[in-house]
Amino acid sequence: MRAQSARRAGRFHEAGFYRTDAEFRALIIPFAEEGVAAGQPVILGYDDRKAGLLRSWLSDPAAVTFIPDNSLYATPARAIASYRQLFARHAAAGATQIRIAGDVPHEGNGSRFAGWDRYESAANIVWDDFPVWSRCLYDVATAAPDVLDVVERTHSRVVLPSGRYQASRRYQDPAVFEPLTPVPHALERSAPAIELASPRPEQARQALTGIGRGHLPDGALHDLVLGVSEAVTHALQYGRPPVTVRIWAALGRIVVCVHDTGLGPADPLAGLTLPSSRPGPPEVGLWLIHQLGINTALIRSEDGFTIRLAAEHPA
Repeated sequence: MRAQSARRAGRFHEAGFYRTDAEFRALIIPFAEEGVAAGQPVILGYDDRKAGLLRSWLSDPAAVTFIPDNSLYATPARAIASYRQLFARHAAAGATQIRIAGDVPHEGNGSRFAGWDRYESAANIVWDDFPVWSRCLYDVATAAPDVLDVVERTHSRVVLPSGRYQASRRYQDPAVFEPLTPVPHALERSAPAIELASPRPEQARQALTGIGRGHLPDGALHDLVLGVSEAVTHALQYGRPPVTVRIWAALGRIVVCVHDTGLGPADPLAGLTLPSSRPGPPEVGLWLIHQLGINTALIRSEDGFTIRLAAEHPA
């Protein structure tokens, strides 16, 4: 299991809570303005409404980089990779401090929080080779209690609208962070369309392709088939038999669970990022799955480990 790396100077991952636009402004504008004044890159990823407010509040909006949240936060692994590329460019240009803030997806802002709990924990270490000051702001009027619980456990300090800081007494190091238990997908309440016992990857691909035609667009089905192939390969090579593949399908929705009786990967960052030194096949396969445009959950239970893949395309 990876231990927390040495913290780089100027490296912060903090949270803030607000209830009104005025409190949001108090938390974000001084943070951004101080960065601009110091000649530091400032990167903000918010929806159109908040981006509009920020542009009206900032003294020089052109000095700030705005990134639409729907492009930056496609999946947790993609967000980590995209930010790393962005940070690398700024660091190469000589930046000694990089400031970022944005809305992590959750149901309160019209998205899903599933998987982003692991992202918030991983953010404490995956960018430690860059001087990143990350401020994560959450609207307590819309964020669910389990989301706020995760925020308290994944940020070592909290900034108040007054500008004061306080330590989070509930903070958990990424090595011991306890992610939320994934909620079963609605389709899992019914019998699966098919159940395969220890299939080869090509058998799982063929079964899913046959079931999936007509349920999902070709692109979404392609990603799901690729993900299932990698998940079955991972279970057969690194899990513990028997391996079971269950597929549920409905118009516009497909869920696949690949289960083995092993413990699953010990690395808390499994799938979210590749280790910097000589990544092995287990890490590569899980990372590839997390790069796809599908919802991925790593689920540990008393009877083993499950990789759940889901694709949805509303009509």
